[in-house]
Amino acid sequence: MKNALTKRKILLIDDEPDLLDLIKEMLEQEGYQIFCATNGADGILLNEQENPDLIVLDLRMPEMDGIETLQHIRKTDDQVIVVILTGYGCPDTIRDAVDLNVSEYLSKPFENKHLVSVIGKALDL
Repeated sequence: MKNALTKRKILLIDDEPDLLDLIKEMLEQEGYQIFCATNGADGILLNEQENPDLIVLDLRMPEMDGIETLQHIRKTDDQVIVVILTGYGCPDTIRDAVDLNVSEYLSKPFENKHLVSVIGKALDL
């Protein structure tokens, strides 16, 4: 699988630096090129600059939550694949995410292998 990757770009947006580092390291070992943002505003900017193939987005963040962040991203980019990662899944939030064309919805804590698998499927690898 690693050889099949042509350095797919993944943007991670999460306000937990330790979790970002963990996911970044794990996905880089799988051959992905990773960009990280610790808030929604930086995530929106990085999405415009780097044009990632996929975004892993946390829902609960200070200042701008994941849904708001995704609403901004969708104004300029309706193609990027989005995987939601959250410890706070409620039906309304899930509905909002689905309305914004989210590929997958993962709850924290998650198995590393499961996240890698979900990303691979979302990217059709």
